[in-house]
Amino acid sequence: MSSNASWDISTTSDEVAAALSSHIKDKTVLVTGISPDGLGLDFCRAIASHSPKLIILAARNPSKIAAAEEYLRSLHPDVPLKPLQIDLCSLRSVREAAAHVNETVPRVDVLVNNAAMHAKELVRTEDGLETSFSTNHIGHFLLTNLLLKEGGAMRDGGRVVNVTSNSFRRGAILWDDPSFLKTPFGEGWAAYSQSKTANVLFSAALAQRFGDRKVYSYSLHPGLINTAMAKKMDMDNFSQRFNVTLHWKTFAQGTATHVVAAFDPSLEPHNGAFLTDCQIKPITGPEAEWATGKENAERLWKLSEELVGEKF
Repeated sequence: MSSNASWDISTTSDEVAAALSSHIKDKTVLVTGISPDGLGLDFCRAIASHSPKLIILAARNPSKIAAAEEYLRSLHPDVPLKPLQIDLCSLRSVREAAAHVNETVPRVDVLVNNAAMHAKELVRTEDGLETSFSTNHIGHFLLTNLLLKEGGAMRDGGRVVNVTSNSFRRGAILWDDPSFLKTPFGEGWAAYSQSKTANVLFSAALAQRFGDRKVYSYSLHPGLINTAMAKKMDMDNFSQRFNVTLHWKTFAQGTATHVVAAFDPSLEPHNGAFLTDCQIKPITGPEAEWATGKENAERLWKLSEELVGEKF
């Protein structure tokens, strides 16, 4: 349970940040997937008034980073910000960005792997990876490990938050064909689901491997928010196809769980856990077979190492 049992689906990131203000103060926080209409920027907005030491705004598109900086400074002129260009679909770009952070930032306390995409068509990256899997998991896997390694900005531990979605409940990792060389791609739901399952297993794997180094990692489902990504995904069509009732949240309700996962000290005994609506939620049901368990987490780690060509 988080430090406040009353936090739920309607709690906002502002309420959580106010309660956890002393834990946000003086922290350096790196957030990927920064864009004017995304959850990453709203998370930054919620914590900016609580005296973080530095917020690193990471995204592929420099104009989106610049717009995000302008927006945050209009609200909090004194908040220390640092832009970081990173393309999670390029292992070379991820390595360059990680090296820059490791050289210029003494310590990153919290890494929020927030960037995500749902590719509707099969496109492969310069490294031969399917784009949803590369953006949502593999790029983050490499970035995280380069920051955690000896000499890295997270070498002494910290929090790693992996933003997943309930789509992990719809599909396992295609262990033998993660890049869809043989598997029919369709509208990309299988690819998206496997990438979201990877987010859950990655948090579990980090907890297993690095918990003794004071690395705490959590995955979270923010809920359904009308972001640019949700608009592209046509969620109403999704709800009809999969017979799901949609409960829309505001941006501030959507990022509340980000703030809990990033700063709540009461989560530490539950390293590797999955959160939704500001609380830990054990994964049960059929999806537990592919989204939980040490063996699955270890298997993902090995696959990810193979795909990035480096062992950690």
